[in-house]
Amino acid sequence: MQIRMGQKQVQSQTQKLMLTQTLRQSLELLNYSSQELEAFLQQKQQENPLLTIRTRTPLTVSNEVTNQIPTNRSVMDMLNEQLVDFNLTPELSRVVKWLMNDLDNDGLLRDIPEEYARMLNTSTITVIEAIKIIQQCEPIGIGANSIQESYLLQARRNKESQDMIHLITNYFDLFIEKKWIELSKQAKISLNRLQELADKMAYYSTSPLGQYFSEQSPYIRPDAYIDIDIDGGLVNITYQGYAFPKVGIDSTYVTKLSSELDDQTIDYLEEKKKDVDEIISQLHWRKETLQRIIEAVVKTQFHYFTKGPAYLTPLTMTDLAFQLGLHESTISRAVREKYIHTRTGVVPIKSFFSQASTDDVSVAHVKSRILTFIAEENKTKPISDQIIVDQLQKEGIHLSRRVIAKYREQLKIPSSSKRKRFEEN
Repeated sequence: MQIRMGQKQVQSQTQKLMLTQTLRQSLELLNYSSQELEAFLQQKQQENPLLTIRTRTPLTVSNEVTNQIPTNRSVMDMLNEQLVDFNLTPELSRVVKWLMNDLDNDGLLRDIPEEYARMLNTSTITVIEAIKIIQQCEPIGIGANSIQESYLLQARRNKESQDMIHLITNYFDLFIEKKWIELSKQAKISLNRLQELADKMAYYSTSPLGQYFSEQSPYIRPDAYIDIDIDGGLVNITYQGYAFPKVGIDSTYVTKLSSELDDQTIDYLEEKKKDVDEIISQLHWRKETLQRIIEAVVKTQFHYFTKGPAYLTPLTMTDLAFQLGLHESTISRAVREKYIHTRTGVVPIKSFFSQASTDDVSVAHVKSRILTFIAEENKTKPISDQIIVDQLQKEGIHLSRRVIAKYREQLKIPSSSKRKRFEEN
């Protein structure tokens, strides 16, 4: 067979979606969180004197939301405030403040004193003294060289028993890994006593500075509030004013220019008015789209709101896009950085989208069942992952042991061997 090579012209027709500048900006506005939208409109107001922003006052924010407002103090502010309790020499103060700046995100100083002394061109004794000063500050455990030392600082500050000090100092790895039998033999401490000490250590922090770190998430403002009337089986949605701001034309500014309406001024006003009209249209589309999505999510997840997180229904963005006649990317943009306030607190809208695990049961439901099984287990004989598999199968949920182990680890639940407790007979 011979194949003849050659050239020929072929005419074909393709269809492409061309994004106009107006559509592109509409999608950008949809993508904005309420804070980002506010900043965008303020910038537009500076560029366009005709534009006015009319945002309704937010509803009263509950304590659950207020608690999410991070402190404005930085880590250094917090630590420097505590230094007033110490009478430091200029050299010691210099070393202390330098070391404070070298704390990692957990509040630990990872290098050895000799290395710090070399970097600071000072004596090792001065560095050790500076570290001891930092370790006297709050939060307890700060300034340690390792998690083990941090635990030791916490134990000493809490005036724990010699048993606790002995275990942390000499058997920390076995203690953390909960290898109780081996630990009991080596440390010559009963299993019941080990259990008591482990219960106390459960309150120790592995990251002393973590909860104080200044780079926290910004204050979250929910876009909508969900009110539930369980008796009536109703879910009411209240939208926040700041989530859907309105803009208009500043008639006062137009009046000021009324005596100067030459052709150039008229053209200027027409251009600026056109810009305002476009933003009004884009905000209207953003509001309509986001509200349609929220209402569809609330309707689909009705049992979540009335019964609890364990009843989260499998829902993908593709499913919702098909249901609403929107593109999946539009759904993705719309739910980005958008939140609603529920009975369980402020949650991102995107958290209501979950993939089904098996038999049309959501991952959230499976995890909830795992939590229930483990909460109800005999603590002296914890259930294994295989037993959880068997129990789920009785409920018509068929998952492998490997998947159950993965979900358990995501829930930060130790294996059955590490959950075992020892009690007196």
